[in-house]
Amino acid sequence: MSHVKEDVLILQLNQGNKKAFEQIYFKYSAKIYNFVLLGLYDKTSARDIVQSCFLILWEKRAFIDPEKNLSAYLFTIARNLVYKETERQVQAFRYMESAFPDLNEIDNETVESINALFFKEFVDSQLETLPPVSKEIFLLKKEEGLSTKEIAIRLNVSERAVEAHQYRTMKFLKEKLKEYLTILL
Repeated sequence: MSHVKEDVLILQLNQGNKKAFEQIYFKYSAKIYNFVLLGLYDKTSARDIVQSCFLILWEKRAFIDPEKNLSAYLFTIARNLVYKETERQVQAFRYMESAFPDLNEIDNETVESINALFFKEFVDSQLETLPPVSKEIFLLKKEEGLSTKEIAIRLNVSERAVEAHQYRTMKFLKEKLKEYLTILL
């Protein structure tokens, strides 16, 4: 099935064949990713758009004409998604400009307060994705100021387990923060 003609793959895709879909995905996903990345300069958004592109392909699989150029169809979907994302980013920028017209005139203390607020909201949102025990250990350490030993006693676990949870949580938060800052920049 690795050298199946594209029109046959499309016919199989029309019928919901997942193997055909996978072959199409592996054939085109990298090309579409590179195309999208050239338009957005954002790896995370590019990955999201590639996923959306293939989701649309799967959703509309029954209506795809095997006689048409699949590559052109996929790149058209990707181009339209890039346009939508670019428009969304422009709208967000315009909103920020209108909501904070004097952004350049804000003093350092205000900027630090805004940054602290955004950082806290970011950390809080990421904590919600953690296992309950990891979240609880993080909050006991950061908000209540408990030591590793105090946390271990309170939760009836070993100090080593507390340290392991703390390490994994901090590593996770650092990775997420790095991704978040990459998107912002």
